[in-house]
Amino acid sequence: MIFLLFTIHTFKCTYAFGDFRENGFNYDTGIPVGVFQLNGVASVTSGTLMLTNNDPQKSGHAFSRRPFGSISSFSTTFVFLIMPMDNNDGVSAHGLAFALSSTMDFVFDALPGPYLGLTNMERNGNGTNQFFAVELDTIKNPQFADIDDNHIGVDVNGMESIYSHTAGYYTSNGMFSPLKLASGKPMQVWVDYDEISHTINASLAPYLELKPHRPLLSSNVNLTSVLANNSFYAGFSSSTGLLKSRHYIIGWSFNTTGKAHPLNYASMSLIIEEVRHTTQNRSRIPRAILVPVVTLPVMTALVIIVIYVLRRKARKNSEWEIETGPPSFTYKDLATATRGFNNMMLLGEGGFGKVYKGVLPTSKQNVAIKRISPESKQGMKEFISEIVTLGHLRHRNLVQLLGYSRHGNELLLVYDYMPNGSLDRFLHGQDRQALNWVHRFDIIKGIASGLFYLHEDWEKVVIHRDIKSSNVLIDNEMNSRLGDFGLARLHNHGNGTGGHITNLAGTMGYIAPELATLGRATKATDVFAFGVFMLEVACGRHPIGVSYSGEPVLLVDCVHYAWQHNSILTTVDPRLEDYIMDEVDLVLKLGLLCSHTIPTCRPSMRLVMQYLGEGAPLPDLPPILSLTRRDQGFDQHIMLSSSPTMRMTDLSSGR
Repeated sequence: MIFLLFTIHTFKCTYAFGDFRENGFNYDTGIPVGVFQLNGVASVTSGTLMLTNNDPQKSGHAFSRRPFGSISSFSTTFVFLIMPMDNNDGVSAHGLAFALSSTMDFVFDALPGPYLGLTNMERNGNGTNQFFAVELDTIKNPQFADIDDNHIGVDVNGMESIYSHTAGYYTSNGMFSPLKLASGKPMQVWVDYDEISHTINASLAPYLELKPHRPLLSSNVNLTSVLANNSFYAGFSSSTGLLKSRHYIIGWSFNTTGKAHPLNYASMSLIIEEVRHTTQNRSRIPRAILVPVVTLPVMTALVIIVIYVLRRKARKNSEWEIETGPPSFTYKDLATATRGFNNMMLLGEGGFGKVYKGVLPTSKQNVAIKRISPESKQGMKEFISEIVTLGHLRHRNLVQLLGYSRHGNELLLVYDYMPNGSLDRFLHGQDRQALNWVHRFDIIKGIASGLFYLHEDWEKVVIHRDIKSSNVLIDNEMNSRLGDFGLARLHNHGNGTGGHITNLAGTMGYIAPELATLGRATKATDVFAFGVFMLEVACGRHPIGVSYSGEPVLLVDCVHYAWQHNSILTTVDPRLEDYIMDEVDLVLKLGLLCSHTIPTCRPSMRLVMQYLGEGAPLPDLPPILSLTRRDQGFDQHIMLSSSPTMRMTDLSSGR
């Protein structure tokens, strides 16, 4: 990851950061030498500030020896260069940062890798960090990133962007031109802050291009409220992960009284060529080895080097492989298991690709193989998330991920085979089968148990984000298992409700109103989807239907309306001939409680388990809002809880 960070205050001390032409600076390059305190692997080399030296899992810091004054407007620009090692095809880890921080204490416990040497797992996102960040991100990180790779974003006190944009720049004719940050080519960044309007403008362009007229990113952040102290340290930080790369600052200008002063491009160009030439030569096999007369020791060394290079090339040094571990299956074995991905073995397909039944050639075990195509809506982020999350979970009501494979642009996930397919086939399929109440109630309790494990009982909190009947699979004993963790997110216990600002994700009909409007995925949004799921199982109806007048209507509204008129059992699936009335009544009312429009009114999964398994009495249901929009047509993604068409109904008395 590449993060460009700021903690902003005015410069009212002896350092003249306006043009870097004071004592202690290299006049030609604008690189400050004498004012820096260097930590970690950072060094000043050949007119550049080299933050990382190609060692894995290391951090480098270069910050001012003394703090500066209070916050004000500022303008800054710098030229950076990222050199991936060993022909990594533009893959670099993890990045660099220009930082202004209220304290230097972070250098003692900050971690490398995705934390960039600026924070750690415990402090990430904590307000005591007191930093503002403009990040240039080159590597997808499933712990943080919920947006595309290769982007520029704004961070506050943590490594998750509150604003972001794909890396690139706007040309003079207004067209957007993307840039690959870890291309081994120099680029220039401009950041301007206005203390009156609290506006941050960030721009990026190739080296020697003029500053774009239109900024790449413009956001509003009150830096006075972000930074509590009246002083700050300025400098740079960077770190590597398991991938190797070098991160350089070639030139830097900072000004708090006007525009950042121009850099000396003539001098920097010579330095850049020297850096690229030196780095590329270090990545090649030394020519001295390839002499006409090859002795035995030289041949041995050559063989070792060739094997090493081939292995690295096969791995391609992908960060996702480091996060997920080595592939569990070969593509050849999976192709054999599915008879060459024959359509006769096809179990189903969706936006991600296709799912095949397979028989592993050695163990003869039946498996399900999800084949994610290059054109899939499920991309690398979801692929990694599913491996990292589901690969560590063990619960009888969760689908077991057995492993994965990768072949070219194709991604393959291997699961336990569920002979009865997904629950939606039983509820809504054309060949839908009768599913008695005993099985339905057991399915509901099974998914509740699995979700309780995700929220409360595992070492981390897992927010699933896509609970629905098509993601519930049924084994040969009619037990239910929750699957598809491609949208899942991990959080530490004790982190509130596990809130996470994210792109809107999920399935219409199951999306909680606060998720649709605020984009905050929490335990409560999972509980909402589970409430809709309970109603779907009991009623045998889709979460979104169509009224007689042709308008969209939510199942939650229908059940709520029936409850309001003392006829809640009329919503039960008419295919259910024999059922236990108290159990159905419990499921329908609990479904309404879980899918309540107000998140704080929804029970935790611990309470849900008590209601379903221990016979704990349900509380009185608080007032609830109808979610169906009737003024502009129904659109679950943009519904507003303040809509005048939403009904308020008193559910405080039991019915």
